Amino acid sequence: MVDVAVKGERIREYGFKNRALAKARENELKQSGGAVPKHQTLVEFVDRWYELHGRTLRDEYRYPRTKKIAERIGGYVKDFTVSKFSRYRFERLNEVSVSTVNHETRYFRALFSEMIRLGHYFSESPMAKIKTFKENQRELEFLDDDQISNLLNCLAQSKNKFVLIVAKICLSTGARWGEAESLRVSDLIVNDSVCMLRFAETKNGQVRYVQISRSLASEVLEVGNTAGLLFSSAKYAFRSTVKRFRIELPEQQATHILRHTFASHFMMNGGDILTLQKILGHSDIKLTMRYAHLSPDHLAAVLDLNPLERLHNGYLTATK
Repeated sequence: MVDVAVKGERIREYGFKNRALAKARENELKQSGGAVPKHQTLVEFVDRWYELHGRTLRDEYRYPRTKKIAERIGGYVKDFTVSKFSRYRFERLNEVSVSTVNHETRYFRALFSEMIRLGHYFSESPMAKIKTFKENQRELEFLDDDQISNLLNCLAQSKNKFVLIVAKICLSTGARWGEAESLRVSDLIVNDSVCMLRFAETKNGQVRYVQISRSLASEVLEVGNTAGLLFSSAKYAFRSTVKRFRIELPEQQATHILRHTFASHFMMNGGDILTLQKILGHSDIKLTMRYAHLSPDHLAAVLDLNPLERLHNGYLTATK
């Protein structure tokens, strides 16, 4: 319970999970002079989260997507319940994939968790008991050599002079399109011994360095800007080219197919999984392990280690 006098007005609030949450609420009321909204809408709640925390995140889509969820559910924060979000998810499953619904669930779960941490929500999170749906692991698609050549030839015909070189960087380094587009002139490192790119604007905030060929470095120097950002935006040009030449890409992948293509070819050509993890910047090896089955060693092991083959080679003794 909170029982505090603010500007001559006595404010009593109940239902706090523990003393720490009650104390945080008491401090907020004192600091705000009692001006904390009594009927804050879910949309206002999201806006407040963005002001306090969301704007520091690198995920530029998090805020607009979270706000759209709030707009669709509607109502006040005090009336938000597990059942309301469950109904929202049920409706969304008729419109989008399970993966998308799971992303939205994580967004809202993180919203309430962060506002509790910051002292702007004073009960147990209504999202605490909501679990994500189980997803079937989807086979990651990638481009073969002929498809890569065709794509690059089509991109070369675009009026955007940066789209081709950005695509080549993604194919050569496994970078996400946004990471390649946000490269600065100072991120290209060229000397007598090595050529590499430094990716600083990454999804997890970790800087990583990836070597590139000298020929690609020369092309970057030739095409790229000489100050500030190396390239101007070219994502729309990529999508337009794909549509114009009717290039078939996996659904909902678009530019991300380039990252999958790099990783898949890296493993098929004998690369090891730990090196790939560092190149891609995955903090969790589970994400990288999706490509492990493409390794020639992984595939060859089936021939060498299956019990029938070992029996034929005399390693096992057949019993009657």
